Amino acid sequence: MDVKRSSSGVVDSISAEDIGKFPDTNLAESLQRISGVSIDRVNGEGSKVTVRGFGPDFNLVTLNGRQMPVTTGSRSFDFANIASESISGVEVFKTALAENPTGGIGSTINILTHKPLSAPGLKATFGAKAMDDKSTREGGMTPELSGLYSNTFADDKFGVSISASFQERESGNAQAQVG
Repeated sequence: MDVKRSSSGVVDSISAEDIGKFPDTNLAESLQRISGVSIDRVNGEGSKVTVRGFGPDFNLVTLNGRQMPVTTGSRSFDFANIASESISGVEVFKTALAENPTGGIGSTINILTHKPLSAPGLKATFGAKAMDDKSTREGGMTPELSGLYSNTFADDKFGVSISASFQERESGNAQAQVG
């Protein structure tokens, strides 16, 4: 609410606390809870984001204000590549602001990572999940592991934050086409 109040444009945001309350498997599925945001699914999981009717190619995605590279071969960003456990918040700018980089016609989505000096002291979290994928004959339980370690030193003047995630999938896709 404070982000919306203090902004001069139309901005929605999700904090890490809100992301943790949702039963979402990745960041795209958490973003779909914002009004005006819908997602595309690939093999049942959220992947790309559409904002205000503009497709994924028309959104600019930044990480702490820096433009993110894409791996899809187009301008669209695949949110399945980012573990939601390492995120402290997401801001969706639905109007252009001079302080944001240009390039997002639909929106500018800024992903915020954990900063150790924002929450001084020792912080550690670890998570383990399993996924049962039935899309292949050999598919079975696959692991998902994540962790975050953060600590500050020298009277909270120096900090270190380390985040890691591991995910293994055995998924398949069957389709038929007629020429």
